[in-house]
Amino acid sequence: MRRRRLSAVASVGLLVCALAVPAQAATAAGETVDVVVDAADIDAGNRNGLTFKGFGVLSANSTSALLLDYKAQHPAAYTRLLRVLFGGERPIMTHFKIEMGNDRNNSTGPDPATKRTATEPANVARAPGFQLAADAKKVNPDLKVSILRWNAPAWADTNDEIYQWYKETILAAHRRYGYMVDYVNPGVNEAVADLAWTKRYAELVRTDTTGFRPGEADLYRRIKLVISDEAGIGSFGPAMVGDADLRDVVAAAGYHYNTDDDSGGNFTRLADEFDKEVWNSEAQATFSNSALRPNNNTPDPTVPGTGLGGSGSSLEMANTIVKGFVKSRRSHFIYQPAIGSFYEGGQYSFKELVSARDPWSGWMHYDAGLAVLQHFSSFANTGWENGSGTAGIWRLMPRASMSTATGTNPVVGRNGLPDYLTMAAPDATGFSTVIVNDSEYPRTYRITPTGFRLGAHPRLTAWETRAAGPGQRFDANYKRRAGVLRGDAGGTYTIGVKPFSIVTVTSLDVTRDRQWTTPLPVDGRRPVLDADPRRGVLWADRFDYRGKPGFIESRGGDTGADPLYTWDRNGAFEAVRTSDDGYVLRQQVDRAATGVGRAWNSADPITGVGDLRWTDYQAGVDVRFERAPAADNYAAIGARSTGGGSSHSLGGTPYALRLNSTGTWQLQRTGTIIASGTLDGFDATAEHRLAIRVTGATVTGLVNGTQVAVWTDPAPFLSGRVDLASGFHHTRFDDLRIERVPGHAPYYQRYHDNLETGRLTYGGVWRHTNGRGMFEYHRTASISQGPGATISHTFTGTGLDIIGANDGTARIDVRVDGALVAANQPARSSTNFQQTFEVAGLAPGRHTVTLEVVAGTLIVDAVGVR
Repeated sequence: MRRRRLSAVASVGLLVCALAVPAQAATAAGETVDVVVDAADIDAGNRNGLTFKGFGVLSANSTSALLLDYKAQHPAAYTRLLRVLFGGERPIMTHFKIEMGNDRNNSTGPDPATKRTATEPANVARAPGFQLAADAKKVNPDLKVSILRWNAPAWADTNDEIYQWYKETILAAHRRYGYMVDYVNPGVNEAVADLAWTKRYAELVRTDTTGFRPGEADLYRRIKLVISDEAGIGSFGPAMVGDADLRDVVAAAGYHYNTDDDSGGNFTRLADEFDKEVWNSEAQATFSNSALRPNNNTPDPTVPGTGLGGSGSSLEMANTIVKGFVKSRRSHFIYQPAIGSFYEGGQYSFKELVSARDPWSGWMHYDAGLAVLQHFSSFANTGWENGSGTAGIWRLMPRASMSTATGTNPVVGRNGLPDYLTMAAPDATGFSTVIVNDSEYPRTYRITPTGFRLGAHPRLTAWETRAAGPGQRFDANYKRRAGVLRGDAGGTYTIGVKPFSIVTVTSLDVTRDRQWTTPLPVDGRRPVLDADPRRGVLWADRFDYRGKPGFIESRGGDTGADPLYTWDRNGAFEAVRTSDDGYVLRQQVDRAATGVGRAWNSADPITGVGDLRWTDYQAGVDVRFERAPAADNYAAIGARSTGGGSSHSLGGTPYALRLNSTGTWQLQRTGTIIASGTLDGFDATAEHRLAIRVTGATVTGLVNGTQVAVWTDPAPFLSGRVDLASGFHHTRFDDLRIERVPGHAPYYQRYHDNLETGRLTYGGVWRHTNGRGMFEYHRTASISQGPGATISHTFTGTGLDIIGANDGTARIDVRVDGALVAANQPARSSTNFQQTFEVAGLAPGRHTVTLEVVAGTLIVDAVGVR
């Protein structure tokens, strides 16, 4: 699901495509592209394979971890998100896919298991996907819902037990939220399909008569099957084509991160000949923040400043849609994740359409990728056709679509050759052609519709999305009307398509469509989590939520509810009502009681809370062991966590104080023991308080109020969140409190991405890039290109930090307010989100700091202002 680097939606400039000439004849960059859209080519009788189903959201592996916190803390922001994604007459998203979790890491993190034991009733409230789907269906009642799994809970290790887990979960969702799941993949995500089990599962769904309430069995038997969600071209194409019995039980064929068909063209045949749905059942959205892309200066291939297009862009995503249909008849595209609602630094960060990482503020980023998807979804009636074929879902037209993009993961369309997709009403009353021009070359398209019922003097309209021009706001050219097109004497319409743009040419009048004409929301203020400044408390939680009626019940109930602002990366940390301690945060995966299921990234349980921008603070928590002392039984609190490749384990936490159930303690730096000892008179059954204080480069550990360790890090991590961790045993945490330290700044006043060139000023030669690695802020970096490269920033504060992965070769001259204050200073070797260079101790006030690279290379990922 997550390990492929996919492409991003494209931008182009025109319409329908049924090239009347071979692909080689009119493909040179700069030549006019002729597109014939012939109504006779609309296959109205094909109700599944060629119906354009639009796009889907995938909620899985902890990517929705914070979204219900938005619902609780900022319901207006949450409601707006639902309306943007699922609302309107022609919604962007038509499908909500849920990957059921087993409390173990499946890349970004775990999702809660709905059944932790065979006898536990299924609890869908503690798994966010089911509630999110329910809320989305309130906005769009026609929304489809599907489920699948990767790993299963420890108890479900046979197919019969898997079936029971699925069935009880499906019925629990219906009873709690009122919807029946539409599609199920009975197999394992990103694994070769078990075809015998697929047939058996279909038989069970069709013949099962036990455990249903009135009316449920009929709905349950309508569930359709999808296989196989393989990563890459599906291996099951020949079997589907050659086995009529298999085709009878499988409604949709889906695979991930590859646009192509198999060597036999079987998936194209499934759609065209057998009228079967073919999905890109896990696709990739925009790699980066599109608002920052215009500040990129890296040639792609020769022109810098690609804006909306280029590597990892939303135009690249669009070309994946075009090529996916042309090459393998994909008629549906599901994004993993569409909504990134987990903290920065998590695995597969910043490959999303919406970023929702600050539930305390309601802040969200709506990426230009959504506007690009609307170039498809807003210009057709999308979804699933009904049995009588009267729903009016538009058909995709293979003979009026073309892709010349290269590659499959990513798809690259920078050659300037034709890429377009055409959709049409089954009764020939309308059509739309989406043109993607993810290149630096302008293109001209001539579109000739024939046989359509468009009226005596039809006019077509062109709508365009492209990057901002000089001096414009980043979204100034999103979803703009490019013009009304009038046909020539031969009924041909001509349009010019700008470089790095997407254009839809349509017969529809969308001027009254509020979903299309309303601009996407623009990021607002993004305040730091500072819960009670007067009392010096950044965040505190006793996990009882007394001031929030219904909160516990809505998120799982007294036996385990999703707490505020936490992001699990392994295990399951839930608010639980106990008989002796009241409500506590309890780690729920226990070797004896639940067993431990398999994981993608295997490690002990760990969760995080708080703000990436926190700097100096003290964090404390009460811990209690429910199990007898054991070598692998412990509780820990960590500081300045920022994610990264090891963030699924305590070894990825910069600083941690660990208390073992045997009474020994350790102070760790990224898993390495810095100091250790044994507590006198330790009582393993008692409650103990762990605290860790981070101030500058100094780390202090305290147990039960007594200082046990102080250490100064020569290469410190200087900012990040708080972590809690344990072994796979029931372990309690309570009274979490994260506080300011007097005399120290608790957080950055500002945290700037390196491509915020309106705030940061670069001099000399720098390479500004985007579409980079998942552990870089917004997947961007600025890299000095030799001596004399400078970065300047004017701010109000006491200093600034340069953040990013560096090799430590840079030597830097420092100027403050024009005066040289330090020369030839070394930068530190550092990892992602770690500070490589600081300017500190300035008098409070307004300053201009200029750093000049005099030797070596400096990589700037972000700048933190103190």
